[in-house]
Amino acid sequence: MSAAQPLRISYIELRSANLDVECVEVLFLDCRRSIQQQANNHFREEFPQPLTVQGETFSFSVHRKRWYFPYIPDISNIQINVREILSDSRLHKFQTVRSSLDITIGLSPDRPSADVVSAQDNPTPPNTDSPRPTTEALLKQCPRFRILVVGKTGAGKSSLIDRVFGTELPFRWYRPPGLQNIDEGLISKQNERVVLHCCDGFVPNGNDSCNTVKSFIMDRKNREHVKDQLHAVWLCFPVPIIEYGERLLEDGTETFWQKIASVLENIPTVVVFTKYDRLLAYMDVVHERDPEVEAERYLQRHCIGPITTLAGGVDLSYVAVSCRFRLF
Repeated sequence: MSAAQPLRISYIELRSANLDVECVEVLFLDCRRSIQQQANNHFREEFPQPLTVQGETFSFSVHRKRWYFPYIPDISNIQINVREILSDSRLHKFQTVRSSLDITIGLSPDRPSADVVSAQDNPTPPNTDSPRPTTEALLKQCPRFRILVVGKTGAGKSSLIDRVFGTELPFRWYRPPGLQNIDEGLISKQNERVVLHCCDGFVPNGNDSCNTVKSFIMDRKNREHVKDQLHAVWLCFPVPIIEYGERLLEDGTETFWQKIASVLENIPTVVVFTKYDRLLAYMDVVHERDPEVEAERYLQRHCIGPITTLAGGVDLSYVAVSCRFRLF
């Protein structure tokens, strides 16, 4: 059976009369794009340059609001078969109802260019004299992006990764503290462009953990091939609520940092402040006039400031995130 002809999508529209939808994304191959919200439960995105989708299927990731357990996202995946669209596209659009969502996919009347049509549909060999895209060349050299994720148990590492890369981590990711193997790279079937390594990191008397992380980073820095090296480090800290007795820099954090700071040189390092939605909820509880503004001030005073002081002259990037879409 020949490969499905690529789709050229001119617009995507989704409506729902009875679902409380927070956001929608379209996922295909290793790409994901948000569909812009037009009104309540109405999402539409137009593509002046048609969106080319290759492969047998693509899908929509639909995030619904949850009024119970609000910090746990309710996400469903709706898969669309490309052949089904091509078999019912006489009016240059495809309409279907899936999971109480009315989905309309507009198709460009233009035929795909020769470099997009599969070889079985077009036997003419491609023009090898034209330069290849930079992305293609990079992926050949380094097919996967390798990230080390460090943070104590409960810091929100798994939720962060699921949200960023649209993945569901394999069960072996969820292991008790101290039993994770930092050398074991984890790859999700939903996004095979990323390989993840994990370590609990900031634990009291965690000299073994510090030495493990340091050795791992040094080993990866010395690898010959780019694909085997470490490409980024994420240091995850849940935003503390000081009034609840929580601390950002708990016992073990300073020791951990002192041991690994030197080996982070030339490796992109991002400090990720997780559970930011919890801080906003707290600001609502204490009746702050503008919770978002106060939360930003709080973050600067109790999170970014202390980390900057701890890091000294090390150049770090910072981001505050939540698994809830609008806060990410």
